[in-house]
Amino acid sequence: MQATRTAVAPRIDGKLNEMAWQDALPAGDFIQYNPYNGASPSQPTVVRIIYDDRAIYIGAMMYDSEPDSIYREMGERDDDDINADFFTIDITPYNDGLNAFEFKVSASGVEIDTKHAANYRDKNWDPIWKSAVEINDSGWVAEIEIPYAAIRFPKTAEQLWGLNMWRNIRRYREWSTWNYIDNKLDDVFNQSGTLTGIEGIKPPLRLFFIPYVAGYTENAAESNTWAYSYNYGMDMKLGLSESFTLDMTLIPDFGQVQSDDKIVNLSPFEVYYQERRPFFTEGTELFERGDIFYTRRIGGTPDGYSDVRDDTTHEVLENPEEIQLLNATKVSGRNRNGTAFGVLNAVTSNTHARVIDSTGTEQKILTDPATNYNMLVFDQVLKNNSYVSLYNTNVYRGRDRYIANVTGSEFQFKTKDNMWSAGGLVNVSQKYHPDGKPEFGYLYALEAGKISGNFRFAYEHETQNDTYDINDMGFNRRNNRFDNDVEFEYNIYDPAGVIINMHNEIGFYYDMLYSPRKFVSFNTVFRNRTTFINYMTAGFHCHLSPVGSHDYYEPRVDGWKVKEPSIWGIGGFFSPDYRKRFIVDVGGGYWAASEFGQSGYYFSVKPRFRVSDSFTIRLEMEYDFDWNNLGYVTDSIDSNGDEKIIFGTRDIQTIENVLDMQYIFTKNISLSLRARHYWITANYNNYYDLQPDGSL
Repeated sequence: MQATRTAVAPRIDGKLNEMAWQDALPAGDFIQYNPYNGASPSQPTVVRIIYDDRAIYIGAMMYDSEPDSIYREMGERDDDDINADFFTIDITPYNDGLNAFEFKVSASGVEIDTKHAANYRDKNWDPIWKSAVEINDSGWVAEIEIPYAAIRFPKTAEQLWGLNMWRNIRRYREWSTWNYIDNKLDDVFNQSGTLTGIEGIKPPLRLFFIPYVAGYTENAAESNTWAYSYNYGMDMKLGLSESFTLDMTLIPDFGQVQSDDKIVNLSPFEVYYQERRPFFTEGTELFERGDIFYTRRIGGTPDGYSDVRDDTTHEVLENPEEIQLLNATKVSGRNRNGTAFGVLNAVTSNTHARVIDSTGTEQKILTDPATNYNMLVFDQVLKNNSYVSLYNTNVYRGRDRYIANVTGSEFQFKTKDNMWSAGGLVNVSQKYHPDGKPEFGYLYALEAGKISGNFRFAYEHETQNDTYDINDMGFNRRNNRFDNDVEFEYNIYDPAGVIINMHNEIGFYYDMLYSPRKFVSFNTVFRNRTTFINYMTAGFHCHLSPVGSHDYYEPRVDGWKVKEPSIWGIGGFFSPDYRKRFIVDVGGGYWAASEFGQSGYYFSVKPRFRVSDSFTIRLEMEYDFDWNNLGYVTDSIDSNGDEKIIFGTRDIQTIENVLDMQYIFTKNISLSLRARHYWITANYNNYYDLQPDGSL
């Protein structure tokens, strides 16, 4: 497709009545992506693209023989889970088939933007751009302005961008694309067309300041006293070149983000919480490499928080649950040669608890020292949508604490026809103690298989030695692994009979300890998901652990294990056509073990009522009951000096309800309410002594 230069920028009003649009070359002949891949779409689409020295403009006319039937539910920014028609434009400025900018607008005017990288997409990316839509007698119009400041592109005399455009007709559940995309292939951006004709443009100055002020009111119920506080700070974004951007946040306050869903954790492992702080969710795709960076480590709970408690010698006056983040900076981008560079650095302050002793003397206790967190990434795009990366994380807490460092490399290679793939990663963890011998650990993982077509398969291997530790800046529930997995898929992508599409997968998973090389578990899992011609979706799964397993972590004492019995389970779900005003998703399952009378079931009911195109109510109700669940109770040293570990069987009942109501006033103004109820009980039935051989 060829873009046309314009001397006068169009007014973004959804009308396409300026002469510039009439002079532009049209592009049509869209092709269905689904449900009938490769067929002609049910309605025609014509798109024109023009540009000037400041922005690129897209004018799309979505013809529709029944414009009154166009779906137009409202939603918040970045909400594409709505009943509405959509138009999408995907731009890959480096034409590498991997890194893309996606701009989407609904017939109701909702804007969605997403930044894509290899195996990662960033929906928290929120550049500044404009759009307007209008429904008329011929269909609906989307008019879009994308300033060059919103994207990154090479500094060349003539641009050659990868391009594709999508149209969704919601009432038909139909997606079509300007450049044909084979839905049996693994990727979509490497099947893009090209956009030519853009000449003589220069990357603009990209400089943004975002100041903020936050106020808080708190009431202490015990004393019925009120406290007031405020905070202020600033975010800054600066384009260092046509390819690289600097982001900074100073004394940030993240009080506006959704709080974590707290749970009762009976497992031996840490709970993983989703990141919601904007600085750590926007533009962080490079820092996903190697899976060694867990952003919640920065500004999390102080390491010594649990060590400070009221006792007979002192009373706790203050014990902060969160570390203050002083500043954070990241630089990232990719040049015209496909080389990407990223560095992220964050600094947190000393965190102190305040206590007062029996004499009235107040003192401070350091619960977490000032810390510097750093990650560095290099990434190179290769032929055939392949890549290789190098990365390093570093945590520095001062001279009297150890330095934690993780270095690694990740790669993926694909064949030219995108049919086969091989990839892997190698990480080395290092801890440098100020007065001792350094500690080293390593991980390596390999994966290879067929990634396109109806029939697919993959083999995966992962090894972590028993000293591999990334948890100063990353997240890893357990090390000491030697895992081998094989997975097979058979998928139906084109309608056949009463089926629109179907996905089937069976996997075999054999896990051992790395050292000593001992058996952990063998599992097989089958999954199915089917969408029918009435767009009802149903699925089921079953799993089997035929020989039981050995759990080396539930005993909570090194060198011990508990033998778990063989187990099987089944489950399924049903999801109706989301085009309906009122729908109910349901799901459930049952499992049972061969010993101790262990079994359980779970089910969920999730009604969703679209009161109007502006008002939606969602309710999620989940219930889980486990009988005679086997778990750790306590451990001690008996009178003979031997380790004594107590296990118990317990009935665990968990109920969770979430109510979510949303009213949309305009595409930029909305009101949301979220309420969550969580209830859990654990009643112990029997107690057992754990034996050295793992039996009870």
